[in-house]
Amino acid sequence: MTNEERQIQETLRKVAEAVEIPSFQMPSKNDGLQVRRRPFYRSKRWASIGIASAVVVALLTSIQVSPTFAAYVKSIFAQDGFDEGVQQAARQGFSETSNLSVTDQGITLEVKEIIADPAQVKVALMIKQSDGKPSLPTYPSATNAESNAVELLDAKGEVMTDKWGTTFEENVGFVRFILGEKEQEPLPKTLSIHFDEIGDRKGNWKLQVPITMAKTTAATTVLPVNQTRVTRHGLKMTLHQIINTPTTTRIELETQWTEAAKKQLEQEAIKLTGKTTNPDYAPFLPYQQYRLGYYYEEADGSKGKERIINNSYSIDRYGHFRWIMDDDPLPKGKAATLVINSFHKAIPYDMSVTFRPDELNKKPVIKQVGEDIFTVKGIKLEKDRASEKQQMVMEVEVLSKDISDIYLSWWVLQDGQGTTYQANMGHQSGGPVDPSGRERATYKIRLEDSSHWEGGEITKLPEKLTLRLDAVQKKYPLEWRIPVTNP
Repeated sequence: MTNEERQIQETLRKVAEAVEIPSFQMPSKNDGLQVRRRPFYRSKRWASIGIASAVVVALLTSIQVSPTFAAYVKSIFAQDGFDEGVQQAARQGFSETSNLSVTDQGITLEVKEIIADPAQVKVALMIKQSDGKPSLPTYPSATNAESNAVELLDAKGEVMTDKWGTTFEENVGFVRFILGEKEQEPLPKTLSIHFDEIGDRKGNWKLQVPITMAKTTAATTVLPVNQTRVTRHGLKMTLHQIINTPTTTRIELETQWTEAAKKQLEQEAIKLTGKTTNPDYAPFLPYQQYRLGYYYEEADGSKGKERIINNSYSIDRYGHFRWIMDDDPLPKGKAATLVINSFHKAIPYDMSVTFRPDELNKKPVIKQVGEDIFTVKGIKLEKDRASEKQQMVMEVEVLSKDISDIYLSWWVLQDGQGTTYQANMGHQSGGPVDPSGRERATYKIRLEDSSHWEGGEITKLPEKLTLRLDAVQKKYPLEWRIPVTNP
């Protein structure tokens, strides 16, 4: 392999898949409103986004410097950096080259390749100059204008799922649509693209690209399961079926609380009412904020990596979900067992610690709640790159045997005057387990003054601060074993 080929492969390895998180239903006059949990990036409001339009934009920059790329890459999707199932399907000939394009204002938008089966559609797009070379960095992106859209249409021409504001790095981008999140959803027939702006050039780029699934549909098998289990917390789980497509093995699961469990959850909801930095959602936390962990076990007893089922469609606002999870295809003809082994549930929590920032930076403050240990290690002022405003950055270490996650809106920081500082960005990293078996997680959190809609600048650290944690997500063991085989 040449250095150039290694460079291409290394770049392709950095292609990032979408991290899907459950979509929850907020209290609203419109019962059909679909809302996502607040992610770890700046967001001033909860986005009302249909989760069936999940997308990932992956960025490749080395392609433009490689004159032999076309000769080297038989299929873009067959290269390292994509899921193994996508690579495998592309190498088996399930992807379709398109090369349909549209040119306006001296810029060409081209659809290079599509891989589509009943589970997902992935599209490779390219932007070129009039001379056929990749576009200059001056025009790298399709902006977030709402009229910029990448849509999947059904046989009647109706929009099934869409994405606007698709972003490119240099000249190439990838878009992923997840299919089948709603029951009895038709298969898409057309990829429709319409951009009115690319970089700083306004124009009209429209494409209608046929999507064919005859080969991938013929190669798809469905394994009916229809088994039900109720956890000790009162969560009823029904595994409907497992679908094997050329690109993935998909679990389809439905969960809802028993009536007895709802009575307990109602009490937890009362405890959380008005708390966290997202108080409108807090009472629904106990019902909706839960996930399941699972792994596949082979016939010889070897266990695969534990994963989290976290891609959901909300049926009601009280925790009734339809879940799907896609993994690399199971090996054909080999016996395997699906093991659902963990239950992650948000619960009310009571942690509060007061400290003086000037003293904290000299000596960390420690607070213990039961067996859980929290260490506030430091806080400082730092300029935010996006807003160029000065904000607080806090570091907290958590030692716990069963806390599996803490979301940004659950951290509450207040000063002596009652001003609340809201987390708008965060990073979590792991560390060594302590002698008592507690796992270590370090949270670095960026906070802004929540009294300002656009995030007011913090010119100096308050004399005294109180950190509060009203909810955590805890992990509980499960053992539900389901034999599965990919015929």
